[in-house]
Amino acid sequence: MPRVPDSRANSEQRQVSGLAAAMTVIAMGFGYAISIGDPTSLSANLQLVSAGLQLSDSTSTFIDSLATLTMAAAVLSAGALGDLYGMRRMYLVGLTGAVVFSALAAAAPVAAMLIIARAGVGITFAFLIGLSLAITNTVFPPGRRAAAIAAYFGVGYAVATPMPAISGALGHAIGWRACFFVVPVIAALGLFITWRFVPETVRATRSLDPAGMALFAVTLLAMIYGISRIETGINTTGLTAIGIGLVAGVAFVLRELRARHPALDLRVFRSGRFNAAVAAGVIFNIVLGGSMVLLAFYLVTIRKESHELFGLLLIPATAMAALAATAAGPAANRFGPRNVLVTGLVTMLAGLLVLHSFDLTTSRTVVFVTTALIVVGGALVTTPQATIMMSGAPADLNGAVSAVKSAVNEGGYSLGPALFALIGINIYLTETVREFPDSGITRAEVQEATLMTHGGRGANLVNPEQARLLIEQAPHNAVDAIHDLSLIMTVGPIAAIILALWLIKPAAD
Repeated sequence: MPRVPDSRANSEQRQVSGLAAAMTVIAMGFGYAISIGDPTSLSANLQLVSAGLQLSDSTSTFIDSLATLTMAAAVLSAGALGDLYGMRRMYLVGLTGAVVFSALAAAAPVAAMLIIARAGVGITFAFLIGLSLAITNTVFPPGRRAAAIAAYFGVGYAVATPMPAISGALGHAIGWRACFFVVPVIAALGLFITWRFVPETVRATRSLDPAGMALFAVTLLAMIYGISRIETGINTTGLTAIGIGLVAGVAFVLRELRARHPALDLRVFRSGRFNAAVAAGVIFNIVLGGSMVLLAFYLVTIRKESHELFGLLLIPATAMAALAATAAGPAANRFGPRNVLVTGLVTMLAGLLVLHSFDLTTSRTVVFVTTALIVVGGALVTTPQATIMMSGAPADLNGAVSAVKSAVNEGGYSLGPALFALIGINIYLTETVREFPDSGITRAEVQEATLMTHGGRGANLVNPEQARLLIEQAPHNAVDAIHDLSLIMTVGPIAAIILALWLIKPAAD
């Protein structure tokens, strides 16, 4: 398909059918897959990369989260630029950047170069995750959008699932630099398909809002960083960052309410359907992000299983999620997006309730079922959430609204592990102190003993006998904490279900 002239893109939106439609879904799915699969791939192979470049622990941790931070900071700007200059054009920029910066990461001779490369990767991923959904929504006719969006998510899940394993296999076979080879290949394929088959989108006539985009970037950057710093307890750095994020967020809202051409038209939040979809997205990502870390902790730390086991369980679970995401589109057309969204939330809720039944000898089959329920439930929520949010987007704000979806979901996924860890650790400390009522042991001493158990250094607050008793009891108390935490976290899906039933009317489906 020849490239659509700009004059036509500015006057009438060209839509796709036949081969171009299939190729558009694949190209957009590739962008989504890269955005969600690359950070996971680096996390899974971080030890290999760190050893190759001889990185310190703190540098490794920073590099691991850097792309996510810069992606969150740039996502609204990517959406706004797509609206103004053409989403296809900006998406091609993102794919090109993914090739260039991933290659730079693979060639990095020192840590500083890898840091620059990962920051650039995050910015380019903002264009991919922020525009791929918007392009899919724009170039398909209304009657086919739900199915197209579902197929888009299905392709994304299917391609992203094996990325960590492939990256790891290449890294061990060739060397740590090969861990970064997968993204350029996928991005190059997406680049060719997009250039050949995807039409340009209608451009908005408004002007840029640099101040609004900057405030949004500071808000997300500060909030995600602050949340990540309080995973193991409240601290000044984390609270300060969160405070800065809240102040920037308020300033962003005030700015956008007064701006003539806002980066994000806040009128979209007047829709109850839109707000219910946003709430569902935040909550399912909190549950998904937190529960994945919790399940890994249960298997590896409590049960002493291998690190690879949870990854093996995730592969079929994510494959099932790809099928669920693909089926969610036709199901939404038949039963309404609200019913599919609620079904996904109920499925996640069931996973949390099964998690409540775990003990030290729970079978791997039950662990897999729990993982599958949560992952598949999230996939079922994703498609109707996107359909509802994008259906209310003005034509000149498709990119911005798609960016909002990515931003709120990313924020929820970042909040999940921190929230689960913060609440879970406090439950564990409280339960352990209650187990030894006559010993006079404090929460600080329990925390020190736990740290020493996992190779950390304590302050010699716990005597050897107390430490031995605490270590013996720790797995049982940790499982008890998981029971309490799983019940507490059911509040989120239940609240999202109530909001969906209240705000998303059947007549509007």
